[in-house]
Amino acid sequence: MDTWGVVFLGIIAASAVVQAGFVIGLAVLGGRLARRLDVLQEKLDKELGPALQNLERVSRNAAEISDLATLQARRIDLLLVDTIEKVEDATSTVQRLVARPLRPVSHGLAIFRAVRKGFEVFSRLGGDPSSGAPRRRHVEDDEHMFI
Repeated sequence: MDTWGVVFLGIIAASAVVQAGFVIGLAVLGGRLARRLDVLQEKLDKELGPALQNLERVSRNAAEISDLATLQARRIDLLLVDTIEKVEDATSTVQRLVARPLRPVSHGLAIFRAVRKGFEVFSRLGGDPSSGAPRRRHVEDDEHMFI
C-alpha cells in the first residue's frame, strides 16, 4: 500500500503544480488586461473628455436660454395684459366723453336721413313733393311688370 500512497501523492503534487501554473497564467493575463484597460481609459479620457465638456457647456447654455425665454414670455404677457387694460380704459373713456354726448345728435341725424329718404322714395314713385299729391302713372308704364 505504500506504493499506492506514493503514486496518489505524486498525482496530487502534479495536479497542484498544474493548478499553480493556471493560477500564474491567469495572474499574468489579468495584469495584461488591466494595462490594456488603463490605456483604453486614458484614450477615452483624452478623446471624449473635451466632447463631454462641450456637451456640458451646451446644456448649461441651453438651460440659460430657456430661463431667459421664460422670463421674456412672462414680460410679454404682462405687457399685453397692461396694453389690453389701457385700450379698454381708453375705449370706455371715449364712449363716456364722446359717444354718449353725441347720442342725441346721432338720433337727430337719423331722423333727418329718414325724412330725406322718404322724400326720395316719394319722388321716385311719381309724386310731386311740392304739391303733396302723388302723380298718376300711365298704364303703359306698368306693362313691363305684367307676367
